[in-house]
Parts: sequence; structure tokens; C-alpha cells
Amino acid sequence: MQKELSTNCIGSLASRFIKDSGSEIIGEILSVFPNSLYIKTMNGELVFVTNRRLRSPITVNTESKVDFQEIVRPQDQVTLGEGEIHIGDSLSVNLNQNIPSVAQTTSHPRQLTITGPTLHLASVILMIIDNHLSVLDQVGIAHTGVSRFVSEGILPFRQSTDVKSFRNAAERIVGLGTGFTPSGDDLLGGFLATYNSFTQVTGRPPIALEFESLEDRTNWISAKLLDYMQREILDEQVSTLIDSSASQHSDTFILALETLLPRGHTSGIDILVGTLLALGLIYDVTRKDNVTAAIAKALSLLD
Repeated sequence: MQKELSTNCIGSLASRFIKDSGSEIIGEILSVFPNSLYIKTMNGELVFVTNRRLRSPITVNTESKVDFQEIVRPQDQVTLGEGEIHIGDSLSVNLNQNIPSVAQTTSHPRQLTITGPTLHLASVILMIIDNHLSVLDQVGIAHTGVSRFVSEGILPFRQSTDVKSFRNAAERIVGLGTGFTPSGDDLLGGFLATYNSFTQVTGRPPIALEFESLEDRTNWISAKLLDYMQREILDEQVSTLIDSSASQHSDTFILALETLLPRGHTSGIDILVGTLLALGLIYDVTRKDNVTAAIAKALSLLD
């Protein structure tokens, strides 16, 4: 007998990926955790099913609290039924409901209103919390590589539009670090999501790393999540953080930062470091300042 879960939200892209499978078979499970699972579709897209509240364009949020690891396992097939998806032989998720949808984030005109002191305060917060194993851990395996990325990739990019050199420096930290999503991937996700959200302010084109290159350097799920982030396909926490940097109130940004901090073992911290470095770069490009170096020094990523 199958366990049936109801849903309370489905991302617009998750809905499209499921419908675009073109056959009864949608894909298969790649990874399973107690509160969530990842589906790779036949078309090479990613659908995230979770009983947590965090919403995104690629997420199916279920209402029922179950331990997914007790019900399904990696490589279980995912198929499409009448108004529902079947995961393995023992789980179904009902999609035939009038439920909210989370649309893909799209670029819209923003003015960077965050101040240098607010960025410095955010950097101080990241340094006083437990940042063990994150890119800020000076004895961690990701710290040296990220410091090199700052000095060879980010800082020169303030006064240069040499995207090729920046991309080469960025690709060296893909897959760097431990965990389900390595620290280098999370940092780049935060950086590129933020940088690409302000292209109308900087007058520069967005930066995109080739997915094939990402896939060669890290696990498929992390590569896909990074690819989505650089294309501004963002969950609500990251989207709120970036939007808050265009708010007139610094408290809004700090609150969004504190909301994102607990994510994963180090993912929240690493995404935030990337976001702060990108905001510093945008600040320098638009105001001819040197905030990026000050942020990097405050984060001990620059001597």
C-alpha cells in the first residue's frame, strides 16, 4: 500500500519539469534524506521534494511529515499518474490540488542601497559565529582556494571586464570542500546569483559557467543547484536576501542574513560569503570604491 502525501506548494519549474517528461516515467531519485529527496528528470532537470517550508521554483513542498529514507531509496523510479507522482512502489505525492505556486525569479531593476558599514557588520557576524568547515575556517580545505579566488578572480574584476579570466578563477573552486554541496559551489552560487541580479545597475552582462564544466568538477546535484542559482532560479531565502540589499533599511538585510545562516552544515555561511563579496564588487563598480577588499579582509580571505 502506497503512502500518499498532500502538497501545499509546488514551484512553477517543478510543475513544468514533471509535465515535460513526455512519458509516464519522470525520472529517478538521486539522493534521499529524512526530510527531502532529489529527483533527476528524464530531461536532465532537478526536482526537490521536501516536507520543509522553504519554497523555490524547483520545489514540491509536502504537508505530511514522513521520513523519506524509510519509504524510498536512490534509483527508485518516479512516474506520473493522474494528478500525482509515484515514487518507487511505496510513495505518491498528490499534485491535483489548488495550491500556491512559486515562480522563477527574474531580473528586475534594482538600486543597490546597502551601505559599506552594513556589509562590514554582516562580515563581522559571519566571523563570530561557528564557521567550522566553511570557507571561513582557516584550517579548512576550502579556505586557501577561496582566498586565491578572491585575489585572482574577484578583486581584478572590479576594474576589468575580462570574463574569461574571472571564469577560469571561479572554476578552480567548483567542487572544493566537503559536504553534499561543497563550499566552493555554495559560495559561487551566492556570488553569481547576486552579481547577475544587479547587471542593470553595473551595466555588465551576467556571468554563466558552463554546466558541462561544473558537472566535471562536482557532483551532479550540486552542479545543477549552482547552475540554477547563476540563472537566478532562487529559493525564497536567497531571493529575499538579495532583494533586501536594495532596501533602505539595513535591519532588513541583517535579518535575511540571519535567516539563511542555519542552512545545512555550512551552506548558509558559504552562500552568504559569496553574496557579500558580490555586493562589495557591485558597490565598487558603481561607486568607484574599494569595499570588496575591506570585506575580504574582514572575512580573513585577504592578507
